[in-house]
Amino acid sequence: MNEVQPKSATGTDAAADAGSIQAGAAAEPGFPLRGGDPRLIGRYRVLRLLGEGGMGSVFLAESPEGRRVAVKVIRSDYARVPEFRARFGRETTHVRRVAKFCTAEVVDADPDAELPYLVTEFIPGPTLGEAVAAGGPLAEGDLERLGVGMASALTAIHAVGIAHRDLKPSNVLLGASGPRVIDFGIASALGATTMVSQDVTRIGTPAYMAPEQIRGGNVGAAADIFALGRRHALCRHRTAPVRRGRAARVALPGHP
Repeated sequence: MNEVQPKSATGTDAAADAGSIQAGAAAEPGFPLRGGDPRLIGRYRVLRLLGEGGMGSVFLAESPEGRRVAVKVIRSDYARVPEFRARFGRETTHVRRVAKFCTAEVVDADPDAELPYLVTEFIPGPTLGEAVAAGGPLAEGDLERLGVGMASALTAIHAVGIAHRDLKPSNVLLGASGPRVIDFGIASALGATTMVSQDVTRIGTPAYMAPEQIRGGNVGAAADIFALGRRHALCRHRTAPVRRGRAARVALPGHP
């Protein structure tokens, strides 16, 4: 599934400097709330709309203690599927155990809500995709630091027994302390759920999907490593590599 977010996963539209992967926060991230948007999600007061896409909507919210968080609310058509709810509940148990280094800390979740939601720390900064689009290919040193951070994040995620399944540039935020991976757990829950829609059974973004993921096979840590390599190529050349010849035929049966 290709998550579409109007600005970034954190809601900021700041661009990274051309020679650096560090980014600052925008004063007012995201967009004003619309008429149908919730004003309260669980115990969190909703402040702004950060993004919206295939899986659901992301809101900037504030806890009763005053902490700003990002709340991802799952779409109603997924919420109606009991298998997804059960899987989402199991995945949230796992993601709470993921080490915080280079990932967005999961602080709360409610898989039993009318619309299930996941709460993570709010990380101001652009997505990796926005930074590359605005500043071009990363310098060698920045590319190496990004690679180390991403590998550390995947190590932490895989250590609790889950795969990300959708490691695209918009799921990497460039915060003040370095790259942070988001949306692990949600993509895994959707990808492991048997539903009629091919958009769900083949969760992921085609440009970064491993061949077994595109074919609808078993997906594990190896698919994340594949996506990491293609993400590295994007940062080095500004575009993801195009599948051609035998590689395209293996990944996409019927491809010319």
